[in-house]
Amino acid sequence: MKICMMSLMMEDSPVEEIVSTALACKMDGIDWIGLHDKTASYLRKLCDDNGLYIAAHTMLKRGFINDDPRYFDEFKASLDDACVLGAPVMMLPPFARSAQQSMADDRKRYAEYYAKGCELAQKAGVTLTLESTGFHNSPITTADECLEILKQVPGLKVTYDQGNVATAADPCEAFLKLREYVVHFHVKDWYVSDTEKDGYTLKRCGKFYGDATIGEGDMDLRSFWKLTNDRERTLFVNPETRDYTGKRTALETFKQVCAEMKSWEA
Repeated sequence: MKICMMSLMMEDSPVEEIVSTALACKMDGIDWIGLHDKTASYLRKLCDDNGLYIAAHTMLKRGFINDDPRYFDEFKASLDDACVLGAPVMMLPPFARSAQQSMADDRKRYAEYYAKGCELAQKAGVTLTLESTGFHNSPITTADECLEILKQVPGLKVTYDQGNVATAADPCEAFLKLREYVVHFHVKDWYVSDTEKDGYTLKRCGKFYGDATIGEGDMDLRSFWKLTNDRERTLFVNPETRDYTGKRTALETFKQVCAEMKSWEA
């Protein structure tokens, strides 16, 4: 298993600490989620100096979501950042638009956005991906919603987020439908309740979900990972998690999580 630090999970830490934690946990790469108020060249040098591979870059810009007509300039800037980072994969997460009229309308608009972006990314030698997002109004979560976009945009691939899919559908069944498109993984754990609880949010499946450190929640991550084949097990896997109790340091948490994830292969 090639474990990839998801920088957003340590967003309050200096980037130098994010890198040192990844190295201390013997992670194989890093996915820079945004740039943490640094330049792409600074992050590239930091990783190069420490021998840490940059596996992906995830853009976090809200122009498209907020109907800003300059949104594609944001995309081009993020693609430039991915190229400077040397990231082979760039993910554009399809969050619901602020003025969402319907999920179907959002998907139509995202299909146009991804088509335009994918053309540029392919010319730059970067693989553009979408992911399922896990909010109540997320327009692209299930396998069929992903396929609706993927079939319209040749070359577009998937960062498969098992935990987000689980908010609306069976993540194992969805993975089997999407596996040919998958080039990167996110995994997460949840506590799941049929009734509302403090800190839990209502998801599309009608249940309430609360954040859980990987290995401590209700998701059957081991069974999901057992579905992967030889090719898929060479892909990078982001543990999208942290210690939600505040009792453990990031280093302690990620050491525990990495050991848990590697046990899935036993």
